Amino acid sequence: MKTYSAIIIDDEINNLVLLKHFIKKFCLTIEIVGEADSVSSGIDIINARKPKILFLDIKLNDSDVYEILDEIDFTEYEIVFVTAYDEFALKAFKYNAVDYVLKPVLIEDLVLAVNKCITRIEEKERFENHLEDGYKKETLTNSKYISVASMDKVDIIKKDDLVFCKSDGRYTTFFMKNKEEIVACKNIGEYESILVDDNFFRIHHSYIINLDHVVNINKKSGYYCEMINGALLPIAKRRQDSLNRFLKIKD
Repeated sequence: MKTYSAIIIDDEINNLVLLKHFIKKFCLTIEIVGEADSVSSGIDIINARKPKILFLDIKLNDSDVYEILDEIDFTEYEIVFVTAYDEFALKAFKYNAVDYVLKPVLIEDLVLAVNKCITRIEEKERFENHLEDGYKKETLTNSKYISVASMDKVDIIKKDDLVFCKSDGRYTTFFMKNKEEIVACKNIGEYESILVDDNFFRIHHSYIINLDHVVNINKKSGYYCEMINGALLPIAKRRQDSLNRFLKIKD
């Protein structure tokens, strides 16, 4: 039986233990590979274990779980929020959540959420396997071109013509020099592994930019990259120093 790895993050130990018990008893295809009860421990264990699924409470002591999601590439994971706070549902789905399960947890709701996660994972795997039949990552990485697969076609675009990529949940939008926008059926993390040459840099969990198309870096009201197409893109705090070193910028 194929299993799917998962991590639970909840600051209330009783809730964590109960959810773990329910998953083990009623969701036999899920393997719990880690637990955490805070923002810092959550980030560490997600980065270390790279699970397929995240079960997340909203409130973590004096913080909230969105601090974790802002520090990882949340598009790489299937996310199920398990919380007592129904008022955060709208914001949760902005983070590409698969489902929002309210406490006290009903077994039917949990099983349904897990099944949705597995369906998404299997769809991704089928799609990626289909792409690899015709386009090998190894070839594309060293090429001047990149394949961008949408639902009904595969565009072959020149990397030099790409201004930046933007994460849109499970999808990625490519913004081109000619103002064209191409929506791909893969998350931005997949393209980060392809755009590895010196001209591209991931400035934020939502953006990968072509450094050849940066007009300036604005430091006056936060860190932003201004691109040749007029877009102002935020630079995540944790990426500012590495970007500065990369560009050899001195304050």
